[in-house]
Amino acid sequence: MRGRPRYDQEDAEAAEAFRSIGSKVQLNRDEAAPLWVQLRNQVEEAINTGLLAANSRIPSEQALCDFFGVSRPVVRAAIGSLSNEGRIIKMPRKGMFVAAPREHVDFMTANLGVFDDLTAKGHKVSTRTLEIYRCPPSDKESRVFGIPANGSVVRISRVYMTDGAPITMTRISLPGHRVPGLENILSENQSIFGTIRAVFGLTVKRADRWLRAALPTKEEADQMGVAANTPLIEIESIAYDADGAALEYYEAFYNSSVARIHMAVEQPSATVNGVDRT
Repeated sequence: MRGRPRYDQEDAEAAEAFRSIGSKVQLNRDEAAPLWVQLRNQVEEAINTGLLAANSRIPSEQALCDFFGVSRPVVRAAIGSLSNEGRIIKMPRKGMFVAAPREHVDFMTANLGVFDDLTAKGHKVSTRTLEIYRCPPSDKESRVFGIPANGSVVRISRVYMTDGAPITMTRISLPGHRVPGLENILSENQSIFGTIRAVFGLTVKRADRWLRAALPTKEEADQMGVAANTPLIEIESIAYDADGAALEYYEAFYNSSVARIHMAVEQPSATVNGVDRT
């Protein structure tokens, strides 16, 4: 160890945990594995064994340099690798934290929004609404909802967070004539599906969703708390009511390092109307 680490008082518990790790870590400069890989593996082992508890704060890069007696590039590479794998979460202006074990979400194959899905699983879900307003529809919104150019849509941009970690950034559109005044009703930390069901009696029956890997813009990455070159899952969705009318359209970035997406696939029945499909 080289001197006393520099850290804030709020880092005290994390510092104690890392002090314990630092006393046990043996980084060998003669090994074939680079120092950052050795350090990364040691920190990951501490997470796996519970020495570093889920959601616990991680001290600053400089404090870690002092704890482990290595340079900042070594620490940065080790922490960056763990962050990319979802083991550590970097939250702008808040610091770094040990990620909770990844669970999964089922909203892709259920008539639920991510808010309702995660809430049902017992998570504390919060939102950061970036904007909500009523405006004329774009050409695509007109096609999706079947409304004329002189109609209106309600647009909502939101970041959803589970247990404090951003999980998705979503741009949502709803047909304005079906949700009158929604822009004045919807509150922060309130489910959109739950609101339109309770206020307007609207229920989603089914949805079509498309996924692809994509890179966020710098602004989107900042909102999601990830590096700009971090690949995310981009989701496009159209949800329909029981009559088959489009009720919601959205585009979203989803961070699968926070929670995996779960899909259940079932073998279709061998016979349909008495016809053998095998």
